[in-house]
Amino acid sequence: MTRVSPITDYEFGELMAPFSISHSFAVAVSGGADSLALTLLAHRYALSHGIAMTALTVDHHLRDHSTAEANAVHALLAEQGIIHTVLTWQHDTPPTTKIQEKARCHRYRLLWDWCQMNNVQTLLTAHHQGDQVETFFMRLAHRSGLKGLSSMRSCTQTPFGVLLRPFLSTPKERLVATLKIFGVQWYDDPSNKNHKFERIRLRYALNILEDTGVLTADAISISIQKLQYIDDFLDESVHTFFKTYEATCFPLIAFQGQHFVLRRRILVYLLKELSSQSYGAPDALIDRVAAQMMQPTFKGTTLGGLYLKRSAGGMVRVQRENRRIV
Repeated sequence: MTRVSPITDYEFGELMAPFSISHSFAVAVSGGADSLALTLLAHRYALSHGIAMTALTVDHHLRDHSTAEANAVHALLAEQGIIHTVLTWQHDTPPTTKIQEKARCHRYRLLWDWCQMNNVQTLLTAHHQGDQVETFFMRLAHRSGLKGLSSMRSCTQTPFGVLLRPFLSTPKERLVATLKIFGVQWYDDPSNKNHKFERIRLRYALNILEDTGVLTADAISISIQKLQYIDDFLDESVHTFFKTYEATCFPLIAFQGQHFVLRRRILVYLLKELSSQSYGAPDALIDRVAAQMMQPTFKGTTLGGLYLKRSAGGMVRVQRENRRIV
């Protein structure tokens, strides 16, 4: 049996190097093996670089012993000399549907609220290779396009700060091996064995495939990386298009001259930058609008709260619908 090696301080430094952190940061820690390994390694990294670090635990109040576990994590990290804060999700009635989705939403809201209140612009999470593979297959099952199948990124700029995931290419087994070296006990969330959750059912199925050697996490990770390269190229192509033209006014012929995939991405960009809606448009609507704009008779159309109108000079003018061009 192959021995699994722990993550060394040097290796963790290499994982963190691309992010060039020079300011204080926070780490999300649940008490599980993944986040505890990240917290301990990040603490040593912060000390060696003279950077302040705070560990944050969210008590969701969804299980009877969640508060006791959060307090135990606090005591454990205090022994390690790590600054730690427990954030509590206050709710009168726990959710009974989409529990994991709602818990995730509120968890990030609490984490980012704390970061903004404390002038911390960077948050680290312990998503690892297994999480990345599961995300890919969940999105595949839901018929996601390229953007979705590109899965999680190691560095994501959010409206609240920078979200870093240094372990996306690291197997969970190495995180467990790291904790064993530290001699630290972790807590297993019972929900990680609950088959009513889609991700857990998928995790068991993927473990079976991994054991057969037919479909390995390493192979899937490499494919995800290639999809990310293509996704990045399309984003860069859209940015190049809008360096030449304004988002609110561009030549229809220039739009029509792009590849179909890039035309779709341009429309998604317009929605993100100009629409007042907080959600995107369905793929079918994006495809319909893109097809309409390829027609010689195209005069105008609506898209997610936007109005796209062809002017007499062959330009497409884009405004929100409540400010429709006349």
